Amino acid sequence: MKQIFHKTSRNKSQIYVWKVVSAYDRLFKKSSLCKEELKALEVIKSEKRKIEFLATRRAVKSIFGNNTILKHHKTGQPYIEERQHISISHSKKFVVLAIGDESLGVDIEEPNEKILQVLPRILSKKEYEEFQRNPSTELACKLWGAKEAVLKYVGNPKLNYREDIQLEEIEPVKVCCDDTKFHVEFENIEHMILTLVTSPPLH
Repeated sequence: MKQIFHKTSRNKSQIYVWKVVSAYDRLFKKSSLCKEELKALEVIKSEKRKIEFLATRRAVKSIFGNNTILKHHKTGQPYIEERQHISISHSKKFVVLAIGDESLGVDIEEPNEKILQVLPRILSKKEYEEFQRNPSTELACKLWGAKEAVLKYVGNPKLNYREDIQLEEIEPVKVCCDDTKFHVEFENIEHMILTLVTSPPLH
């Protein structure tokens, strides 16, 4: 693994991106897993998911130390004892960690034709009609990323993408959920689009 990106966001959250370049065996040796983590790894069948598991924990431990254990709430949201808020995303060979003192949500996706096929299922009819005025894989990726990041921020897996997470604007992307408006940031990293959502600044 190698870290390829680091940024301090508007609300002083820290965003890190790693690229996984190591094979499974090498990654396993460097991951410093505790007994609890080793048991969790044994349950995973897919090698792809195993690599994601190892890479995510390697990323966390590289920042907070080998004794840090990544856990998950019943909602699926990740947490660690060392920091109040953390959000994680992985896609292809990339792992993203967003860490802050306030709630946040992060996502990383590759703009491609598959996202165009998924879009009608995550956008409302009105949102999709607006997207169709100037469609592109990059914009589709940003809209998907914004809704996915909001879902991680809120931590409610029962949220409906089409009904509960609304796009107030398509370009620039503005998103809200339950009357909460979010600040959205994008970064282009090696043909991937990283999306971060945080709370809007207080006026």
